[in-house]
Amino acid sequence: MENKTDFDVDNKEIIIEDIMNKYSKDVYLLAYSFVRDQGLAEDISQEVFIKCYKNIEKFRRDASIKTWVYRITVNTSKDFIRKKSFRVLKYSKLFLENFKKSESSEEVFLKQNQNAQILHKVLSLSQKYREVVVLYYFQDLKVSEIGETLGINTNTVKTRLTRGRSILKENLIFEKGDALNG
Repeated sequence: MENKTDFDVDNKEIIIEDIMNKYSKDVYLLAYSFVRDQGLAEDISQEVFIKCYKNIEKFRRDASIKTWVYRITVNTSKDFIRKKSFRVLKYSKLFLENFKKSESSEEVFLKQNQNAQILHKVLSLSQKYREVVVLYYFQDLKVSEIGETLGINTNTVKTRLTRGRSILKENLIFEKGDALNG
């Protein structure tokens, strides 16, 4: 499917099923990074795959299917936020628990806690930094693919990624300093 020459619009249902099987988790996580609500992320994910189905004939093959699906996800998430003037400040416990292991040792617990704190910090970044950090680290996109997905210059992606990392580092160091002083 990832090979642009394997694309056959006549098998629309098969193509969409393949896209859903490959990218449903990634689409959900990407949508969640925007709306920070499990139910809304699921709704956006469904909307993304409906849009993919309706617009598969418009896929121009100048990007990978993966990038195309992520772009639809980003745009759908942004549209939802704009339309609903949506602001959510809470984090879903279920989402954070998905990143935790079920082992019970103290070392694993500390690592889980640290991962949850890092995820919390990533989700608290402003949208322009959060989206590039999520696409780069959680979705494993290259800088050029992030640029295509978001419709921005690759140098802008690099700048936002660097700034996002810097903000995360400052926040994590500040938090660690508070814990030591508290």
